[in-house]
Parts: sequence; structure tokens; C-alpha cells
Amino acid sequence: MNQQRQRSGFIAVRGNGRGVLFLIALLMCFSGFINSGIAAPAKLELINIRAIGDNTRTRLIAVFSANPAYSLQFLDHPNRLVINLPVVDFSSQKQKPLNFGMVSDLRYGSSGPVSSRIILTTTAPFSVEKNSIEQLDSGLWQLVIDLVKDNEQNFKKLVNSGIAENAQTAGNRTIAQKPFRIVIDAGHGGIDSGAESISGVLEKNVTLAFARSLRDELEKNVNLEVFLTRDSDVFLRLNERVQKARSYGADLFVSIHADTINMTAMRGATVYTISDQASDDIAKALADRENKADLVDGLPPDESPEVTDILIDLARRETLSFSVNFADRVISCLEQNNINLIKNPHRYAGFQVLKAPDIPSVLVEIGYLSNREDEKLITDPLWRRRAATAIANAVQQFANYRNRNGNNPQP
Repeated sequence: MNQQRQRSGFIAVRGNGRGVLFLIALLMCFSGFINSGIAAPAKLELINIRAIGDNTRTRLIAVFSANPAYSLQFLDHPNRLVINLPVVDFSSQKQKPLNFGMVSDLRYGSSGPVSSRIILTTTAPFSVEKNSIEQLDSGLWQLVIDLVKDNEQNFKKLVNSGIAENAQTAGNRTIAQKPFRIVIDAGHGGIDSGAESISGVLEKNVTLAFARSLRDELEKNVNLEVFLTRDSDVFLRLNERVQKARSYGADLFVSIHADTINMTAMRGATVYTISDQASDDIAKALADRENKADLVDGLPPDESPEVTDILIDLARRETLSFSVNFADRVISCLEQNNINLIKNPHRYAGFQVLKAPDIPSVLVEIGYLSNREDEKLITDPLWRRRAATAIANAVQQFANYRNRNGNNPQP
């Protein structure tokens, strides 16, 4: 019995010894696996930061070495945007104020043992139109934040909301940062009467009447904010119209016209988008005539500055995609409401008033004052309301589309 116990005890001790040796070996292997297979968290470094735009719309671009978890915070007195971040290495950046567009000052640094922040001070109250993070082909991560000039009341709401969620933390919830804004531009005005029909109807009057009808239809939707470039018989230069749209933070710009043409049989609505090359001779002639509107006040036309920044060029392409998308919706809605259209109603030319690089823009010829049937319809309040309802439906469709797809143009 004792011998058996001793044998059993020997076996137990021997078994325990093997178990200890096995456990030590397992731990060593596991330790080696950890050291070789799992890398330490990537160091988060700010590679570059800059801003582009002007005093109504400014884009901030910050490039990081790794994907930053961030949130946005709004402060007033003065107006500031705070980008809250984990610990960031700013050593590669020379700390200097960034003064560009709406940004009057930019600072960054540590805000605690486990956090950092970037602080933008702005020249005016603002809203955030977009904030997104994406990985570049180089492996770096780019944070893009679009600021749009806004009013004090809306900015105060942002300040009171505290810290805003970003696309990474918001899941599938939609965050409404600002309402969808449309600016309606009634063509001509004041000393610029525009076209005139045989019976003496002036284009500047019918465009204003239609713009007001369209505004009334759009304002039935509480999710839209509507602005007119003019609500009276005043003259505006072409660039003034674009600047007004940008100052309102427009998501969409619609310019209303009713020209004349030497082909009196031609009638129906047309929708134009911007292009350096006109789609046809009629489009080119209309664009040339509209672009000379500035000359009526005796001053030379405003020159549009040539911007070569690749980001601006990309923004223009994106904006054009949205403009074409909206133009197609307008045509479809006009057809559904039995509004007469010319053949091939979507045309394009170099209209100066459509050249905002960051606002989807179309010019709608509601008809031709050189055609008697069109003139009769254009001056009829009931027809204007029906046509305005059709365009308002297209605006609502486009607003819903933008809310779903953000800044990703799709067919």
C-alpha cells in the first residue's frame, strides 16, 4: 500500500513537473505570438493641416498618420470650432496661426494626459456642412470639415448642443446639422430689363413673379429654407447673385429666365447646367447674351479668378455632378406636370451665374417671350403656380437625395 502510494505520489509529482514545464513553454510561445503578431497601437501624428475657401465657405483639411477618433464642439465669444482628439503628436508642425477664409486663427496642442484638440476661431458664426474621415491611397487618414457662414441664432443652437457626434460614432442615425437651403435667382432687374416680348412684357418682371411663386411653394416644406437674390425691381451684377447664394449657405441655386429668340416657333422650358463648351448654337447665344448683363451699369464685367487648387477642381466636378442630377429631376417633374419642354431640354453653356464651384446650380428658361403661346402661359398666375409646383417637387427630391447620399454624387 505504501509502495503504491509512493508510486502514485511519484507519478503525481512527475505529472506536475511536466505540467509546469508545459505551462512555461506555452506562456513563452504565447508571449512570442503577442510580440510578433500584435503591433502596438499606431502613433497618431498630425502630418499636415490647411484651409481653402473664402469668407462664406471654408474647408479644413487635416491629414493624420492613423485614423483619429474625433468629435466636434462649438464655442462662442469668440466663435470657435473645437476638434477633440486622442493624444496627437504635433511635433512635425510649426505652431503658427492659420488665417484663411473664415478661419482667423488656428491652434492645437494637448488638452490633458490622454487628449488633444485643434481649435479654429472664425470671423463669423457658422454651421458644419460636412465632416468626414477617409483613408488616402498613401495610407494616411484625411479629416475634412466644411464650414458655412450662418446666422447667430443657428450657431447658438450648436453651442448649446455641446459636443456633436461624427460619422464614426453616429451609427446609422442621420445628424441634421443645418436645413437644406435653396436660393432662387430672378434674372435681370432694375436698369436691366432683360428680354421683351412683342406686346411689351419684360423678362425682369416675369422672372420675379415666378421666383416668388416658387418660393411660396417651397416654403410649404418646413425642412427647406428659401432665399431670393432679389425680391424687388433692383439690379444685381452676376457675381453679386453668386455671392448672395454663398452668403446664405446655399445647397442649391436656381436662376430663372424667360428669353427671346429669333425662332418665334420655338417654345417650352429648358434647363441649363454649366459647361465651357455650349451644347448648341442657341445655348451659346443665350449664355453670351446673359453674360453681358453686367455691362448695362456702365462698368466692365467682373472677372472670375482662375483657381488652380486641385481640391477646388475636384469640388467643381462634384458640384457639376449634382447640378446635372438636379437638372434631370426638374425635367422629369415638369414633364409629369404637363409643362411643355423644348426638344432636348437639358442643355449646357458657360453661364457666368452658374460658376459657383461649391453650389449645385441650374438656369431654368421657363419659356420664350418671343413665342405668343409661351408668353400667354408665363404671364398666367395659375400656370406659374403649376410650373413652380413641379420645380418645387424636384427640389424636394434633390434635398432628400442629398440627405441620403451626402457628398457622393450617384445616378
